[in-house]
Amino acid sequence: MNFKQRLGFTLLMCIGMATSMSWLGMATNMGINAAMWRVFWLALAPTIAFAFVFNFVVVATLSELLARWWTKGMTDSEAIGFKSGAIRGWTMLLMMSFTMSTRALLINGTFYHLTIEQFILGFFGTFTTAYFVRDILIMPLVRHLLFHAMPRLKK
Repeated sequence: MNFKQRLGFTLLMCIGMATSMSWLGMATNMGINAAMWRVFWLALAPTIAFAFVFNFVVVATLSELLARWWTKGMTDSEAIGFKSGAIRGWTMLLMMSFTMSTRALLINGTFYHLTIEQFILGFFGTFTTAYFVRDILIMPLVRHLLFHAMPRLKK
């Protein structure tokens, strides 16, 4: 992907994942009511902005470094592309799930009240949810939107 495509992909993924994961987390914790919707709409723009900047600057750089490192001795370009994509996907999912769930715990004041076990179980719950939301809902939607907007991306 070129810079423009990567920027669009990252923005759409952050909008989709931040919106869906924030809504799921708030609906689970608060129930679906007027207070939940008010907090959701107030927190949505800062959440998307944080996710976008963090993903684009930190996580994308780390995933690119890991992909280069783990494909260093490979020569088959198709295999390199496949492995790099898998490394980037898993790195982004792990890093974003950890960071965004920890950020939410810090913002709502519950981080310091959790035991290590509760934190780890909470992270794996968030990670599992994010995995399915990303693969079933957000990724197909983002690919559809990007391929529609930039038809040269289709293979």
